[in-house]
Amino acid sequence: MADREHMFDKVVTPSDVGKLNRLVIPKQHAERFFPLDSSSNEKGLLLNFEDLTGKSWRFRYSYWNSSQSYVMTKGWSRFVKDKKLDAGDIVSFQRCVGDSGRDSRLFIDWRRRPKVGHHHHHHG
Repeated sequence: MADREHMFDKVVTPSDVGKLNRLVIPKQHAERFFPLDSSSNEKGLLLNFEDLTGKSWRFRYSYWNSSQSYVMTKGWSRFVKDKKLDAGDIVSFQRCVGDSGRDSRLFIDWRRRPKVGHHHHHHG
């Protein structure tokens, strides 16, 4: 196993797992870890991530001027469905230690939202 460097976590919001089929990447993380080259007017990148099972996921990543946000779009909804992600769950991004630039191996991990307090679920 390659050593991994933790990049950032993102708590997914209802809209991240909703009908919009997109994940918003917080701006400070996006610019630090997934910089888009505005000078070449990139309309986005395809980023390859590996999950803990070794399965590959490819997400389209771009900047939306309209909402001034960095987003993962195409491919994201498949990940949500496969992992059955829910609002409040945490997605974690990592990369191979020592790799830099576009060739670094990227990893995606996720975990259920932390259980807070005592929620009583009434069945039926």
